[in-house]
Amino acid sequence: MTHSFDAPFTSVVIGNESLLIQCSEMMLERGHIIQAVVTDNVDIKVWANAKDLTVFPYGANLAENLQGVAFDWLFSIANLSIIPSKVLSLATKGAINFHDGPLPYYAGLNAPVWALINQEKSHGITWHIMEDGVDQGDIITQKMFDLSAHETALTLNTKCFGAAIDSFPTLLNAVEKDLPERMEQDLSQMKCFAKNDRPTAAGLIDFSRPADEIIALINGLDHGTYWNPLYSAKIEVNQRIFIVKNASVASAVRDMPAGAIISANTNEAIIATGTTPVVLRAFFDTYGQSI
Repeated sequence: MTHSFDAPFTSVVIGNESLLIQCSEMMLERGHIIQAVVTDNVDIKVWANAKDLTVFPYGANLAENLQGVAFDWLFSIANLSIIPSKVLSLATKGAINFHDGPLPYYAGLNAPVWALINQEKSHGITWHIMEDGVDQGDIITQKMFDLSAHETALTLNTKCFGAAIDSFPTLLNAVEKDLPERMEQDLSQMKCFAKNDRPTAAGLIDFSRPADEIIALINGLDHGTYWNPLYSAKIEVNQRIFIVKNASVASAVRDMPAGAIISANTNEAIIATGTTPVVLRAFFDTYGQSI
């Protein structure tokens, strides 16, 4: 497929996830030029070297390293580090960021986790202009999608990366035309989640809460085998802490006080909550031992 633009643009890409490679490949396929790759990820370095692309580490000297590099656009793709303004200013046309949440409502870090904990029915990703304020720049394009009933942090992060890949051609179309249409954010609607924001009580489940809220907490903190930047959902049994990875609403309802164990075996436990009892499965302590 051919794409119409006056001239290829030049760019620097920054990030530490495989998403950077996939988006960069699309840019290269369209004939655009990547002047440098900024990453600390070994796999991305290997890919960049195979493409004969210049690689810089992310660090205090980044602005100095990029001083001799002329480029139109800076792309921040799955990058969790705040880029200094003196680096942003080196891009002659602007800087663009991928955000794994729908702006302005879920700005900051761990947007998929907070969306699940808040029991949102839909989620989305945003490509936006980078400014000094965190996630505050104009929106270039967004892609929204529905959440399934059993969505976890692992599955939602995967959906966000898929949506980023699907929407990147739309983003490139806009960049090739120097962004003729941009949507200003209503910052009065912005909720920004900081690095140190955490669920209450270190993720310890409060069984006086409704069942759907408890299940949302467990799913929202389930990152599978991947690194968990927050807490895991957990319960306390006989002064031992157990991590919980799976939960559902119990089919049988019994009138018992919240927190009461209705039944338990080596595979699951049914516990009363503030509403309907929940079935907990896949629980183990920090040594990997089951309950």
